[in-house]
Amino acid sequence: MKMIKAIPITETNFLPYGFVADIANPGDSYSLGENPCVFHRDMVVMPEKDCTPPAFGSLKVDKRAMVIEDVEFHSGCCEVMMPLDDDMVIYAGPASSDSVELDKLEAFLVPKGCLVVLRAGSWHGAPFPVHVDGTVLICLPERTYFNDTKKYILKNEDHISIEL
Repeated sequence: MKMIKAIPITETNFLPYGFVADIANPGDSYSLGENPCVFHRDMVVMPEKDCTPPAFGSLKVDKRAMVIEDVEFHSGCCEVMMPLDDDMVIYAGPASSDSVELDKLEAFLVPKGCLVVLRAGSWHGAPFPVHVDGTVLICLPERTYFNDTKKYILKNEDHISIEL
């Protein structure tokens, strides 16, 4: 089985697949107000091509072996993921046609509270919790899971193991 190493996510190394903002730890990002209420605004923008309302949901993920068994993409929209309970490993690959280039998939360690925006067309799948079962905040345009999701189950010989 092929193996890839998960690397800590940064704005630079994730740029081919989307955008990143550490929402829970904004540091010195531009803000409005003073303690006790400080608003860190526009930390990351999710570009969209139409006016379909964004819908927020949760994805419950169990701690499991970090093996990529499937991939998916959304051709017409971005997807937002933010782990809430635990650090998670996500994987992504560059947008392409309907055939995934498995050799181009990369894995990223995402701290809990860090928001990730996957570009339209970027290959990805459900994240892997690092320590415990967890919840991921998901934002997609309404009904994307029915009208703009292409998912492929990989053959056993194409599975990819992720190492921390």
